[in-house]
Amino acid sequence: MYSYETVKKILETAIDSLVDNFAREPYIHRCEHSIHCELYNMLIVHRALQGLIPLKNDGRSTTLIHKEWPETTPRQEKNGRRGNFDLAILDPEEIPKCTVEKFTAGLITPTFVVEMGLNYGLSHLQNDNYKLNNSECRDGYLVHLWQPHKGISDIDVEELRNWIEVKESKHGVAAVVFFKGGTMVKHLQDEQLANISEK
Repeated sequence: MYSYETVKKILETAIDSLVDNFAREPYIHRCEHSIHCELYNMLIVHRALQGLIPLKNDGRSTTLIHKEWPETTPRQEKNGRRGNFDLAILDPEEIPKCTVEKFTAGLITPTFVVEMGLNYGLSHLQNDNYKLNNSECRDGYLVHLWQPHKGISDIDVEELRNWIEVKESKHGVAAVVFFKGGTMVKHLQDEQLANISEK
């Protein structure tokens, strides 16, 4: 049975597990979309996120979890076009209010949204943060990961640490960074990146 608190806990636990998996084995996935699939698979096994919910007046149904769900509000730099969130979880009470046309246009505001990044610079994380702010996401999460062969420079690691520590984001932030000084991890509830291995 769906409840906001239950789904929030499921999602946050899954994100932290994803972070742990990546920290142990950063090459399980070659590309970012594959990591999205891992998170999707972690979520869909939970009863609270399973099943079909009927759309309005059509006899058709949909699920709660969606990849590439349209942003709620277009960003100015997109010239009125909406981009997509990497992963979204819809509210089962909102789905029955929505026609097939509105559903396919992505006009249901998601309750939970996740933006991910693999091997991007800090500006990508900051842009994802802006994306969540622009759409006024109630529960947004930023998950950014850096593999050892890409890593980021010590200067960028310090910039990332500062960005996290001064709480530049009101959203949940999780990260794994491989760099020449070791491996740093931040789970959602952690206040900052922690160095889990020294080279």
